Amino acid sequence: MLTRAVSDDLESVASAQRGLLDRVGVLAPETVGLDAALARILAEPISSRTDLPGFDNSAMDGYAVRAADIAHASPGSPVRLPVVGESRAGAVPDAHVAGTAMRIMTGAPMPVGADTVVRQEDTSRDGAAVMIDVATPLATSVRPRGADVRAGDTLIQPGQQLTSIDIGVAAALGHDRLLVGTRPRVALLATGDELVPAGTPPGPAQLVDSNSPMLNAAVREAGGDPTFLGIAGDSKESLRAQLEAASSSDLVVSSAGVSVGDHDWVREVAADLGTISTWRVAMRPGKPVLIGTLGDAIFIGLPGNPVSSSVTFELFARPVIRRMQGARELHRRRMLVRTAEEMSKPAGLETYTRATLHAAEDGGLPRARSSGDQGSSMLHSLTRADCLLVFPAAAEVIEAGAVVEAIPLR
Repeated sequence: MLTRAVSDDLESVASAQRGLLDRVGVLAPETVGLDAALARILAEPISSRTDLPGFDNSAMDGYAVRAADIAHASPGSPVRLPVVGESRAGAVPDAHVAGTAMRIMTGAPMPVGADTVVRQEDTSRDGAAVMIDVATPLATSVRPRGADVRAGDTLIQPGQQLTSIDIGVAAALGHDRLLVGTRPRVALLATGDELVPAGTPPGPAQLVDSNSPMLNAAVREAGGDPTFLGIAGDSKESLRAQLEAASSSDLVVSSAGVSVGDHDWVREVAADLGTISTWRVAMRPGKPVLIGTLGDAIFIGLPGNPVSSSVTFELFARPVIRRMQGARELHRRRMLVRTAEEMSKPAGLETYTRATLHAAEDGGLPRARSSGDQGSSMLHSLTRADCLLVFPAAAEVIEAGAVVEAIPLR
């Protein structure tokens, strides 16, 4: 539970993140089939139940022989061996007989008694015999049992987000079900008398609720299971009913109504129903951010401007959703970029500037340019952005050519 007293003082982004994440627990994991495991967070190590490969096999199309039988072969004096059979994938071959060769295909089992594969390019057929031109060394082109993985070896560690490759590896290791982090139940609600649902033509003084579809998608992208509770009106009663309905979730995310306007009731109602520990964060965009609890649920109240809502979700809600699933990496990996132009910012606020990335002409760090007007309601610069440039709170001017951190968005 979040129990610290709320303060009107500005809190740093890092401090607000720590205070939030230190109190977020990992949900009990669940077992799913491989067909449902993509992008889930692994909850236990994946170890091999068998050796891979499971038998000695050929790395080439060619002929299985004993190296001793061809030790003196050369292009001018080839060794002639009778071909006595074939080894192909999916069939167990007969045992190899000294002084003979067996046709073998890539991936096929090595016949017992053979110890080397002569590649097809180093041979020529002579009826029922093969002429071998090269004294191929012992064990050439033979993949021994267990050469890749031994039974009991751990290949994938918990906390990793599973890719299609991971799922294929898990299958090869003998698994058809995996223990993964449970998707957090995330309740979403918007606030504002002026809002109408997406697809509804707005009337005079009305706005389309774009935050809710955006946050719904962002929750899914982070691995959560979103439920949209609707749009609460600008009244304590409407908001209280929505927040009470949301409190049985793992995480509640609201948008708008967190500032100091005459009709911004989220802070007061949330404090009545639970606890508020953070209200104002030293950042731009998104200075007003509520962090607290509603019952057993974590509560995050985001600003209403679309850009502010997007950025604060990225910094606060997304890592909570990933922590609840047991993810090892809670935040996106940041990258270093070089600014291609001078940029300014307000002193005292850690600033997240929308930018586009461009390849460096000298092959060095990518160059970053502002993606457009940085106003918190400007959607065109948000949709064009490849990344968020992270400018430290103390700075006021970021010179062209400065090396800064960036949070990739694509």
